[in-house]
Amino acid sequence: MPILGLQISSAPYPFMSKEHMDKIRHDIASALPSDRDVLKSFQIYKQIVQPFWGLLIDIDDFESKLCIYLEERSSSAKRTSPKQKGVSSAWLGMLFAVLAVASNYAETTYHKRVAAAQTYVQTSFHCLRLSNFLIRPSLDSLQALLILGFVLANDMKAEASWALIGLTCRLAQALGLHRGPNENGRITSSDENDLPRRKLWWTIVWQDSLLSLSFDRTPIAVITRCQVPLRPTALTEGFTYTEAMYHLCQRVLDFVKNDSTNSQPDYNQIIANSIEVENIRQKVLPALRIKEACKTVQDRLQYFAVRLHTSFVVSVLCRPALRRGAHGMDISQKAHIAEKFRMYLKMHSLSVIPTRSWAFTYHGLSSAVLLGILGETKTDPEVRQLQGELISALSATAAKEQPSTVPKSDKDIELSGPLSRALVALKNIYDHGWVVEQQRVMAPEAQTMQDGVPKQDQTDYEHQNAALAMASMQNGMVPPYVTPFHMRRSLLTRYSMEYAPQLTMGMGDIQSVEQTLNMSPMDLFDSIFWESGYDFTGGAFYPPF
Repeated sequence: MPILGLQISSAPYPFMSKEHMDKIRHDIASALPSDRDVLKSFQIYKQIVQPFWGLLIDIDDFESKLCIYLEERSSSAKRTSPKQKGVSSAWLGMLFAVLAVASNYAETTYHKRVAAAQTYVQTSFHCLRLSNFLIRPSLDSLQALLILGFVLANDMKAEASWALIGLTCRLAQALGLHRGPNENGRITSSDENDLPRRKLWWTIVWQDSLLSLSFDRTPIAVITRCQVPLRPTALTEGFTYTEAMYHLCQRVLDFVKNDSTNSQPDYNQIIANSIEVENIRQKVLPALRIKEACKTVQDRLQYFAVRLHTSFVVSVLCRPALRRGAHGMDISQKAHIAEKFRMYLKMHSLSVIPTRSWAFTYHGLSSAVLLGILGETKTDPEVRQLQGELISALSATAAKEQPSTVPKSDKDIELSGPLSRALVALKNIYDHGWVVEQQRVMAPEAQTMQDGVPKQDQTDYEHQNAALAMASMQNGMVPPYVTPFHMRRSLLTRYSMEYAPQLTMGMGDIQSVEQTLNMSPMDLFDSIFWESGYDFTGGAFYPPF
Protein backbone atom coordinates (compact mmCIF):
# COMPACT_ATOMS: atom_id res chain seq x y z
CA MET A 1 0.00 0.00 0.00
CA PRO A 2 2.34 2.78 -1.18
CA ILE A 3 -0.38 5.38 -0.70
CA LEU A 4 -0.15 4.75 3.06
CA GLY A 5 3.63 4.81 3.09
CA LEU A 6 4.05 1.04 3.44
CA GLN A 7 6.68 0.68 0.76
CA ILE A 8 10.39 0.02 0.39
CA SER A 9 12.19 3.34 0.88
CA SER A 10 15.58 4.59 -0.21
CA ALA A 11 16.04 6.70 2.92
CA PRO A 12 19.25 6.17 4.93
CA TYR A 13 19.37 4.35 8.26
CA PRO A 14 17.76 6.85 10.67
CA PHE A 15 19.64 6.10 13.91
CA MET A 16 23.29 6.56 12.97
CA SER A 17 25.46 9.11 11.19
CA LYS A 18 27.31 8.34 7.96
CA GLU A 19 30.68 8.76 9.69
CA HIS A 20 29.76 6.20 12.32
CA MET A 21 28.55 3.80 9.64
CA ASP A 22 31.89 4.08 7.82
CA LYS A 23 33.73 3.22 11.04
CA ILE A 24 31.54 0.17 11.54
CA ARG A 25 32.47 -1.11 8.08
CA HIS A 26 36.12 -1.22 9.08
CA ASP A 27 35.30 -2.98 12.38
CA ILE A 28 33.28 -5.67 10.60
CA ALA A 29 36.14 -6.49 8.25
CA SER A 30 38.33 -7.63 11.15
CA ALA A 31 35.61 -9.41 13.14
CA LEU A 32 35.29 -12.57 11.04
CA PRO A 33 37.42 -15.47 12.36
CA SER A 34 39.58 -17.77 10.24
CA ASP A 35 38.03 -19.84 7.46
CA ARG A 36 38.50 -23.05 9.45
CA ASP A 37 36.78 -21.59 12.53
CA VAL A 38 33.92 -20.26 10.42
CA LEU A 39 33.32 -23.67 8.84
CA LYS A 40 33.60 -25.42 12.20
CA SER A 41 30.97 -23.11 13.68
CA PHE A 42 28.73 -23.58 10.66
CA GLN A 43 28.86 -27.36 11.10
CA ILE A 44 27.71 -26.93 14.71
CA TYR A 45 24.81 -24.85 13.48
CA LYS A 46 23.97 -27.30 10.70
CA GLN A 47 23.99 -30.37 12.95
CA ILE A 48 22.43 -28.97 16.12
CA VAL A 49 20.41 -25.82 15.46
CA GLN A 50 18.94 -26.18 11.97
CA PRO A 51 17.25 -29.58 12.51
CA PHE A 52 15.27 -28.30 15.51
CA TRP A 53 14.48 -24.68 14.59
CA GLY A 54 14.95 -24.33 10.83
CA LEU A 55 16.11 -20.73 11.12
CA LEU A 56 17.75 -20.71 7.67
CA ILE A 57 15.16 -21.16 4.96
CA ASP A 58 17.66 -22.72 2.50
CA ILE A 59 20.71 -23.99 4.34
CA ASP A 60 22.22 -25.60 1.24
CA ASP A 61 22.17 -22.29 -0.61
CA PHE A 62 23.68 -20.55 2.41
CA GLU A 63 26.46 -23.14 2.66
CA SER A 64 27.25 -22.78 -1.04
CA LYS A 65 27.49 -19.00 -0.77
CA LEU A 66 29.59 -19.34 2.39
CA CYS A 67 32.15 -21.54 0.64
CA ILE A 68 32.37 -19.14 -2.29
CA TYR A 69 32.73 -16.17 0.04
CA LEU A 70 35.54 -17.79 2.02
CA GLU A 71 37.37 -18.87 -1.13
CA GLU A 72 37.13 -15.35 -2.53
CA ARG A 73 38.31 -13.89 0.75
CA SER A 74 41.33 -16.19 0.81
CA SER A 75 42.21 -15.40 -2.82
CA SER A 76 41.81 -11.67 -2.32
CA ALA A 77 44.20 -11.72 0.62
CA LYS A 78 46.97 -13.05 -1.64
CA ARG A 79 46.48 -10.49 -4.39
CA THR A 80 48.13 -7.10 -4.49
CA SER A 81 44.90 -5.59 -5.79
CA PRO A 82 42.01 -7.52 -4.25
CA LYS A 83 38.93 -7.95 -6.45
CA GLN A 84 36.72 -9.97 -4.17
CA LYS A 85 33.13 -10.29 -5.23
CA GLY A 86 31.07 -8.42 -2.69
CA VAL A 87 28.26 -9.79 -0.55
CA SER A 88 25.40 -7.82 0.91
CA SER A 89 25.56 -6.41 4.43
CA ALA A 90 22.37 -8.31 5.25
CA TRP A 91 23.97 -11.62 4.22
CA LEU A 92 27.01 -10.84 6.39
CA GLY A 93 24.61 -10.11 9.24
CA MET A 94 23.11 -13.54 8.69
CA LEU A 95 26.58 -15.13 8.75
CA PHE A 96 27.54 -13.47 12.04
CA ALA A 97 24.17 -14.46 13.51
CA VAL A 98 24.88 -18.09 12.57
CA LEU A 99 28.28 -17.83 14.27
CA ALA A 100 26.59 -16.40 17.36
CA VAL A 101 24.06 -19.20 17.72
CA ALA A 102 26.74 -21.81 17.02
CA SER A 103 28.72 -20.38 19.94
CA ASN A 104 25.80 -21.27 22.25
CA TYR A 105 26.36 -24.96 21.50
CA ALA A 106 30.15 -25.05 21.23
CA GLU A 107 32.07 -27.37 23.56
CA THR A 108 33.69 -24.59 25.58
CA THR A 109 33.07 -23.11 29.01
CA TYR A 110 30.03 -21.00 29.75
CA HIS A 111 31.83 -17.65 29.89
CA LYS A 112 33.72 -18.24 26.65
CA ARG A 113 30.51 -19.19 24.87
CA VAL A 114 28.72 -16.10 26.12
CA ALA A 115 31.59 -13.75 25.24
CA ALA A 116 31.88 -15.15 21.71
CA ALA A 117 28.14 -15.08 21.12
CA GLN A 118 27.82 -11.47 22.31
CA THR A 119 30.65 -10.35 20.03
CA TYR A 120 29.04 -11.98 17.01
CA VAL A 121 25.60 -10.62 17.93
CA GLN A 122 26.96 -7.08 18.05
CA THR A 123 28.75 -7.48 14.72
CA SER A 124 25.67 -9.01 13.12
CA PHE A 125 23.58 -6.07 14.22
CA HIS A 126 26.20 -3.67 12.84
CA CYS A 127 25.82 -5.41 9.48
CA LEU A 128 22.05 -5.09 9.66
CA ARG A 129 22.33 -1.38 10.34
CA LEU A 130 24.58 -1.03 7.31
CA SER A 131 21.89 -2.79 5.27
CA ASN A 132 19.28 -0.32 6.59
CA PHE A 133 17.13 -3.26 7.71
CA LEU A 134 14.37 -1.12 9.20
CA ILE A 135 13.60 0.73 5.99
CA ARG A 136 14.81 -1.78 3.40
CA PRO A 137 14.13 -5.23 4.89
CA SER A 138 15.08 -8.32 2.91
CA LEU A 139 14.82 -12.07 3.31
CA ASP A 140 18.44 -12.14 4.47
CA SER A 141 17.98 -9.43 7.10
CA LEU A 142 14.82 -11.13 8.38
CA GLN A 143 16.66 -14.42 8.80
CA ALA A 144 19.46 -12.63 10.63
CA LEU A 145 16.97 -10.97 12.99
CA LEU A 146 15.23 -14.29 13.58
CA ILE A 147 18.50 -15.97 14.52
CA LEU A 148 19.52 -13.05 16.75
CA GLY A 149 16.22 -13.34 18.61
CA PHE A 150 16.90 -17.03 19.15
CA VAL A 151 20.40 -16.25 20.49
CA LEU A 152 19.00 -13.68 22.91
CA ALA A 153 16.54 -16.23 24.30
CA ASN A 154 19.26 -18.83 24.80
CA ASP A 155 21.33 -16.16 26.53
CA MET A 156 18.43 -15.96 29.01
CA LYS A 157 17.15 -12.64 27.63
CA ALA A 158 13.79 -14.02 26.58
CA GLU A 159 12.00 -10.68 27.01
CA ALA A 160 14.38 -9.02 24.54
CA SER A 161 13.98 -11.98 22.20
CA TRP A 162 10.20 -11.67 22.30
CA ALA A 163 10.42 -7.96 21.44
CA LEU A 164 12.91 -8.52 18.60
CA ILE A 165 10.83 -11.31 17.07
CA GLY A 166 7.85 -8.96 17.17
CA LEU A 167 9.87 -6.45 15.13
CA THR A 168 10.91 -9.23 12.75
CA CYS A 169 7.27 -10.15 12.23
CA ARG A 170 6.34 -6.55 11.43
CA LEU A 171 9.14 -6.27 8.87
CA ALA A 172 8.02 -9.56 7.32
CA GLN A 173 4.52 -8.17 7.01
CA ALA A 174 5.99 -5.09 5.34
CA LEU A 175 7.37 -7.43 2.66
CA GLY A 176 3.98 -9.11 2.35
CA LEU A 177 5.13 -12.53 3.53
CA HIS A 178 1.84 -13.06 5.37
CA ARG A 179 -0.25 -12.75 2.22
CA GLY A 180 -2.10 -15.55 0.49
CA PRO A 181 -1.20 -16.92 -2.94
CA ASN A 182 -3.97 -15.12 -4.84
CA GLU A 183 -3.58 -11.70 -3.30
CA ASN A 184 -2.34 -8.88 -5.46
CA GLY A 185 1.05 -7.62 -4.35
CA ARG A 186 3.76 -5.40 -5.68
CA ILE A 187 5.88 -8.42 -6.61
CA THR A 188 4.68 -11.43 -8.58
CA SER A 189 6.72 -14.61 -8.35
CA SER A 190 6.51 -18.26 -9.33
CA ASP A 191 5.73 -21.04 -6.87
CA GLU A 192 9.44 -21.91 -6.76
CA ASN A 193 10.38 -18.37 -5.76
CA ASP A 194 7.43 -18.15 -3.39
CA LEU A 195 8.47 -21.20 -1.33
CA PRO A 196 11.38 -19.47 0.50
CA ARG A 197 9.08 -16.60 1.45
CA ARG A 198 6.47 -18.98 2.83
CA LYS A 199 9.09 -20.96 4.75
CA LEU A 200 10.47 -17.78 6.27
CA TRP A 201 7.04 -16.52 7.27
CA TRP A 202 6.09 -19.75 9.01
CA THR A 203 9.46 -19.96 10.74
CA ILE A 204 8.83 -16.48 12.13
CA VAL A 205 5.33 -17.56 13.17
CA TRP A 206 6.86 -20.62 14.84
CA GLN A 207 9.22 -18.57 17.00
CA ASP A 208 6.66 -15.86 17.74
CA SER A 209 3.85 -18.27 18.65
CA LEU A 210 5.72 -20.50 21.09
CA LEU A 211 7.58 -17.64 22.76
CA SER A 212 4.37 -15.61 23.12
CA LEU A 213 2.61 -18.60 24.68
CA SER A 214 5.46 -18.88 27.17
CA PHE A 215 4.81 -15.26 28.15
CA ASP A 216 1.05 -15.88 28.15
CA ARG A 217 0.61 -13.23 25.46
CA THR A 218 -1.05 -13.22 22.06
CA PRO A 219 1.21 -13.90 19.06
CA ILE A 220 1.65 -10.90 16.80
CA ALA A 221 0.98 -12.90 13.62
CA VAL A 222 -2.58 -13.93 14.44
CA ILE A 223 -3.84 -12.92 11.00
CA THR A 224 -2.04 -14.84 8.27
CA ARG A 225 -3.16 -16.02 4.86
CA CYS A 226 0.12 -17.56 3.79
CA GLN A 227 -0.16 -21.27 3.05
CA VAL A 228 1.90 -23.70 5.13
CA PRO A 229 4.83 -24.93 2.99
CA LEU A 230 4.69 -28.70 2.54
CA ARG A 231 6.52 -31.30 0.48
CA PRO A 232 4.42 -32.86 -2.30
CA THR A 233 4.32 -36.16 -0.36
CA ALA A 234 3.76 -34.68 3.10
CA LEU A 235 0.06 -35.55 3.30
CA THR A 236 0.63 -39.17 2.27
CA GLU A 237 3.99 -40.03 3.84
CA GLY A 238 3.80 -37.80 6.90
CA PHE A 239 5.12 -34.45 8.09
CA THR A 240 8.77 -33.78 8.71
CA TYR A 241 9.68 -32.24 12.07
CA THR A 242 9.64 -28.74 10.57
CA GLU A 243 6.30 -29.29 8.84
CA ALA A 244 4.82 -30.62 12.08
CA MET A 245 5.94 -27.46 13.88
CA TYR A 246 4.37 -25.29 11.17
CA HIS A 247 1.06 -27.10 11.63
CA LEU A 248 1.29 -26.91 15.41
CA CYS A 249 1.74 -23.14 15.22
CA GLN A 250 -1.12 -22.90 12.73
CA ARG A 251 -3.36 -24.57 15.30
CA VAL A 252 -2.10 -22.13 17.94
CA LEU A 253 -3.11 -19.17 15.76
CA ASP A 254 -6.54 -20.74 15.19
CA PHE A 255 -7.06 -21.18 18.93
CA VAL A 256 -5.97 -17.61 19.64
CA LYS A 257 -8.40 -16.24 17.04
CA ASN A 258 -11.25 -18.26 18.54
CA ASP A 259 -10.40 -17.11 22.06
CA SER A 260 -10.50 -13.48 20.91
CA THR A 261 -14.16 -13.90 19.98
CA ASN A 262 -15.13 -15.83 23.11
CA SER A 263 -14.66 -14.67 26.68
CA GLN A 264 -13.23 -17.97 27.90
CA PRO A 265 -13.12 -21.47 26.37
CA ASP A 266 -15.29 -24.01 28.15
CA TYR A 267 -14.23 -27.49 29.17
CA ASN A 268 -15.48 -29.17 26.00
CA GLN A 269 -13.66 -26.66 23.80
CA ILE A 270 -10.42 -27.20 25.72
CA ILE A 271 -10.70 -30.97 25.21
CA ALA A 272 -11.47 -30.56 21.50
CA ASN A 273 -8.50 -28.24 20.99
CA SER A 274 -6.22 -30.62 22.87
CA ILE A 275 -7.27 -33.52 20.65
CA GLU A 276 -6.46 -31.45 17.55
CA VAL A 277 -2.94 -30.88 18.85
CA GLU A 278 -2.49 -34.54 19.77
CA ASN A 279 -3.52 -35.57 16.26
CA ILE A 280 -0.46 -33.81 14.83
CA ARG A 281 1.66 -36.55 16.41
CA GLN A 282 -0.11 -39.11 14.26
CA LYS A 283 0.51 -37.19 11.03
CA VAL A 284 4.32 -37.11 11.16
CA LEU A 285 6.81 -39.43 9.49
CA PRO A 286 7.11 -42.90 11.07
CA ALA A 287 10.54 -42.03 12.54
CA LEU A 288 8.91 -39.18 14.46
CA ARG A 289 5.77 -41.10 15.37
CA ILE A 290 7.17 -44.45 16.54
CA LYS A 291 10.25 -44.55 18.73
CA GLU A 292 11.22 -47.99 17.46
CA ALA A 293 11.40 -46.52 13.93
CA CYS A 294 14.03 -43.95 14.93
CA LYS A 295 17.33 -44.78 13.22
CA THR A 296 19.57 -41.91 14.29
CA VAL A 297 20.14 -39.77 17.36
CA GLN A 298 18.53 -36.87 15.52
CA ASP A 299 15.43 -39.00 14.88
CA ARG A 300 15.11 -39.74 18.59
CA LEU A 301 15.68 -36.13 19.59
CA GLN A 302 13.05 -34.93 17.14
CA TYR A 303 10.68 -37.68 18.31
CA PHE A 304 11.02 -36.36 21.87
CA ALA A 305 10.86 -32.73 20.73
CA VAL A 306 7.55 -33.22 18.88
CA ARG A 307 6.02 -34.60 22.07
CA LEU A 308 7.53 -31.89 24.21
CA HIS A 309 6.18 -29.07 22.02
CA THR A 310 2.72 -30.58 21.57
CA SER A 311 2.43 -31.30 25.30
CA PHE A 312 3.43 -27.70 25.98
CA VAL A 313 0.65 -26.37 23.75
CA VAL A 314 -1.89 -28.73 25.35
CA SER A 315 -0.84 -27.56 28.82
CA VAL A 316 -1.30 -23.93 27.72
CA LEU A 317 -4.77 -24.78 26.41
CA CYS A 318 -5.60 -26.25 29.83
CA ARG A 319 -4.46 -23.19 31.79
CA PRO A 320 -7.98 -21.69 32.10
CA ALA A 321 -8.90 -24.74 34.19
CA LEU A 322 -6.41 -23.55 36.83
CA ARG A 323 -7.73 -20.01 37.13
CA ARG A 324 -9.83 -18.88 40.07
CA GLY A 325 -13.28 -20.44 40.04
CA ALA A 326 -12.41 -23.14 37.48
CA HIS A 327 -12.92 -26.85 38.09
CA GLY A 328 -9.23 -27.79 37.83
CA MET A 329 -7.40 -30.35 35.69
CA ASP A 330 -8.27 -33.99 35.23
CA ILE A 331 -5.78 -36.88 35.15
CA SER A 332 -5.26 -36.81 31.38
CA GLN A 333 -4.47 -33.09 31.40
CA LYS A 334 -1.93 -33.56 34.17
CA ALA A 335 -0.41 -36.39 32.17
CA HIS A 336 0.33 -33.97 29.33
CA ILE A 337 2.14 -31.67 31.73
CA ALA A 338 4.17 -34.57 33.09
CA GLU A 339 5.08 -35.66 29.58
CA LYS A 340 6.68 -32.28 28.90
CA PHE A 341 9.49 -32.65 31.38
CA ARG A 342 9.69 -36.41 30.78
CA MET A 343 10.55 -35.63 27.13
CA TYR A 344 12.92 -32.88 28.26
CA LEU A 345 14.86 -35.36 30.37
CA LYS A 346 14.94 -37.87 27.51
CA MET A 347 16.49 -35.21 25.28
CA HIS A 348 18.91 -34.18 28.03
CA SER A 349 20.21 -37.74 28.27
CA LEU A 350 21.27 -37.59 24.60
CA SER A 351 22.37 -34.01 23.97
CA VAL A 352 23.18 -30.56 25.37
CA ILE A 353 20.43 -29.12 23.17
CA PRO A 354 17.67 -28.89 25.82
CA THR A 355 19.72 -27.36 28.63
CA ARG A 356 21.23 -24.73 26.33
CA SER A 357 17.90 -23.82 24.76
CA TRP A 358 15.65 -21.43 26.66
CA ALA A 359 12.44 -22.77 25.12
CA PHE A 360 13.13 -26.41 25.98
CA THR A 361 14.27 -25.50 29.50
CA TYR A 362 11.18 -23.37 30.09
CA HIS A 363 8.88 -26.15 28.85
CA GLY A 364 10.46 -28.71 31.16
CA LEU A 365 10.82 -26.55 34.26
CA SER A 366 7.42 -24.88 34.01
CA SER A 367 5.63 -28.23 33.83
CA ALA A 368 7.51 -29.58 36.85
CA VAL A 369 6.67 -26.49 38.92
CA LEU A 370 3.02 -26.52 37.90
CA LEU A 371 2.61 -30.16 38.92
CA GLY A 372 4.25 -29.29 42.23
CA ILE A 373 1.71 -26.53 42.80
CA LEU A 374 -1.05 -29.04 42.09
CA GLY A 375 0.29 -31.39 44.78
CA GLU A 376 1.45 -34.11 42.37
CA THR A 377 4.88 -34.28 44.04
CA LYS A 378 3.29 -36.00 47.02
CA THR A 379 0.61 -38.03 45.28
CA ASP A 380 2.43 -39.34 42.18
CA PRO A 381 5.75 -41.18 42.73
CA GLU A 382 6.69 -40.93 39.05
CA VAL A 383 6.23 -37.16 39.05
CA ARG A 384 8.40 -36.88 42.14
CA GLN A 385 11.12 -39.01 40.54
CA LEU A 386 11.05 -36.93 37.36
CA GLN A 387 11.19 -33.71 39.37
CA GLY A 388 14.25 -35.00 41.20
CA GLU A 389 15.96 -35.85 37.91
CA LEU A 390 15.12 -32.42 36.50
CA ILE A 391 16.49 -30.68 39.59
CA SER A 392 19.71 -32.66 39.30
CA ALA A 393 20.06 -31.91 35.59
CA LEU A 394 19.47 -28.17 35.89
CA SER A 395 21.41 -27.79 39.13
CA ALA A 396 24.47 -29.39 37.55
CA THR A 397 24.33 -27.31 34.40
CA ALA A 398 23.51 -24.09 36.24
CA ALA A 399 26.57 -24.44 38.49
CA LYS A 400 28.63 -22.36 36.03
CA GLU A 401 32.18 -21.79 37.22
CA GLN A 402 31.61 -21.33 40.91
CA PRO A 403 34.48 -22.20 43.30
CA SER A 404 34.21 -25.91 43.93
CA THR A 405 36.28 -29.06 44.20
CA VAL A 406 33.92 -30.72 41.72
CA PRO A 407 35.25 -30.75 38.14
CA LYS A 408 33.46 -28.21 35.99
CA SER A 409 31.00 -29.48 33.38
CA ASP A 410 31.34 -28.45 29.77
CA LYS A 411 27.56 -28.03 29.73
CA ASP A 412 27.40 -25.16 32.21
CA ILE A 413 24.65 -22.58 31.78
CA GLU A 414 23.25 -19.66 33.73
CA LEU A 415 19.51 -19.60 34.32
CA SER A 416 17.63 -16.33 33.94
CA GLY A 417 15.74 -14.74 36.82
CA PRO A 418 12.39 -16.46 36.15
CA LEU A 419 13.98 -19.86 35.51
CA SER A 420 16.26 -19.49 38.51
CA ARG A 421 13.31 -18.61 40.76
CA ALA A 422 11.38 -21.54 39.37
CA LEU A 423 14.26 -23.95 40.05
CA VAL A 424 14.47 -22.75 43.66
CA ALA A 425 10.71 -23.16 43.98
CA LEU A 426 10.86 -26.69 42.58
CA LYS A 427 13.62 -27.63 45.02
CA ASN A 428 11.51 -26.26 47.85
CA ILE A 429 8.53 -28.35 46.80
CA TYR A 430 10.66 -31.46 46.33
CA ASP A 431 12.76 -31.24 49.51
CA HIS A 432 10.41 -30.03 52.22
CA GLY A 433 7.53 -32.51 51.86
CA TRP A 434 5.20 -30.15 53.63
CA VAL A 435 3.31 -32.65 55.84
CA VAL A 436 6.50 -33.75 57.61
CA GLU A 437 7.71 -30.20 58.08
CA GLN A 438 4.27 -29.19 59.23
CA GLN A 439 4.30 -31.73 62.04
CA ARG A 440 7.86 -30.82 63.06
CA VAL A 441 7.30 -27.12 63.57
CA MET A 442 3.60 -26.75 64.21
CA ALA A 443 2.37 -25.89 67.68
CA PRO A 444 0.30 -28.61 69.44
CA GLU A 445 -2.90 -26.59 69.26
CA ALA A 446 -2.39 -26.03 65.54
CA GLN A 447 -1.83 -29.77 64.99
CA THR A 448 -5.03 -30.50 66.88
CA MET A 449 -6.99 -28.08 64.76
CA GLN A 450 -5.56 -29.56 61.56
CA ASP A 451 -6.46 -33.08 62.69
CA GLY A 452 -10.00 -31.82 63.12
CA VAL A 453 -10.26 -30.55 59.58
CA PRO A 454 -12.79 -32.53 57.53
CA LYS A 455 -11.29 -34.94 55.02
CA GLN A 456 -12.73 -32.89 52.13
CA ASP A 457 -10.57 -29.94 53.20
CA GLN A 458 -7.29 -31.87 53.23
CA THR A 459 -6.84 -31.21 49.50
CA ASP A 460 -7.16 -27.50 50.20
CA TYR A 461 -4.39 -27.84 52.78
CA GLU A 462 -2.15 -29.54 50.20
CA HIS A 463 -2.63 -26.68 47.75
CA GLN A 464 -1.96 -24.14 50.50
CA ASN A 465 1.15 -26.04 51.52
CA ALA A 466 2.35 -25.82 47.93
CA ALA A 467 1.54 -22.13 47.86
CA LEU A 468 3.63 -21.50 50.97
CA ALA A 469 6.53 -23.49 49.59
CA MET A 470 6.44 -21.44 46.42
CA ALA A 471 6.24 -18.23 48.39
CA SER A 472 9.52 -19.08 50.11
CA MET A 473 11.29 -18.34 46.87
CA GLN A 474 9.76 -14.88 46.70
CA ASN A 475 10.01 -13.88 50.35
CA GLY A 476 13.36 -15.35 51.29
CA MET A 477 11.95 -17.71 53.95
CA VAL A 478 8.58 -19.28 54.52
CA PRO A 479 7.84 -22.26 56.79
CA PRO A 480 6.69 -25.39 54.96
CA TYR A 481 3.35 -25.70 56.70
CA VAL A 482 -0.07 -24.10 56.65
CA THR A 483 -2.27 -23.32 59.61
CA PRO A 484 -5.73 -21.83 60.07
CA PHE A 485 -5.88 -18.17 59.19
CA HIS A 486 -6.13 -16.80 62.75
CA MET A 487 -2.94 -18.70 63.78
CA ARG A 488 -0.72 -18.04 60.72
CA ARG A 489 0.89 -14.82 61.82
CA SER A 490 2.03 -15.99 65.27
CA LEU A 491 3.38 -19.29 63.99
CA LEU A 492 5.15 -17.68 61.03
CA THR A 493 6.87 -15.33 63.41
CA ARG A 494 7.76 -18.17 65.80
CA TYR A 495 9.24 -20.22 62.95
CA SER A 496 11.35 -17.31 61.75
CA MET A 497 12.87 -17.02 65.23
CA GLU A 498 13.29 -20.71 66.13
CA TYR A 499 14.11 -22.43 62.86
CA ALA A 500 15.67 -19.72 60.70
CA PRO A 501 17.35 -17.20 63.04
CA GLN A 502 19.66 -16.07 60.26
CA LEU A 503 16.67 -14.83 58.23
CA THR A 504 14.12 -12.25 59.16
CA MET A 505 10.49 -12.00 58.19
CA GLY A 506 8.81 -8.66 58.55
CA MET A 507 5.12 -7.92 58.68
CA GLY A 508 5.17 -7.19 54.96
CA ASP A 509 6.54 -10.66 54.27
CA ILE A 510 3.82 -12.27 56.37
CA GLN A 511 1.18 -10.28 54.52
CA SER A 512 2.73 -11.47 51.23
CA VAL A 513 2.42 -15.06 52.42
CA GLU A 514 -1.24 -14.54 53.29
CA GLN A 515 -1.85 -13.08 49.83
CA THR A 516 -0.06 -16.05 48.24
CA LEU A 517 -2.32 -18.48 50.08
CA ASN A 518 -5.34 -16.99 48.34
CA MET A 519 -3.89 -17.35 44.83
CA SER A 520 -5.25 -19.78 42.28
CA PRO A 521 -2.69 -22.32 40.97
CA MET A 522 -2.22 -20.38 37.72
CA ASP A 523 -1.87 -17.03 39.50
CA LEU A 524 0.78 -18.56 41.73
CA PHE A 525 2.55 -20.00 38.70
CA ASP A 526 2.58 -16.58 37.00
CA SER A 527 3.94 -14.90 40.11
CA ILE A 528 6.94 -17.25 40.05
CA PHE A 529 7.87 -17.05 36.39
CA TRP A 530 6.78 -13.54 35.52
CA GLU A 531 7.42 -11.48 38.62
CA SER A 532 7.32 -7.84 37.52
CA GLY A 533 10.49 -5.80 37.54
CA TYR A 534 10.46 -2.07 38.28
CA ASP A 535 12.57 0.80 37.07
CA PHE A 536 13.90 3.61 39.22
CA THR A 537 10.67 5.59 38.79
CA GLY A 538 8.56 2.70 40.04
CA GLY A 539 7.17 1.80 36.64
CA ALA A 540 6.94 -1.85 35.67
CA PHE A 541 9.34 -3.07 32.99
CA TYR A 542 7.02 -5.92 32.08
CA PRO A 543 3.58 -5.55 33.70
CA PRO A 544 1.73 -8.65 34.88
CA PHE A 545 -0.27 -10.39 32.18
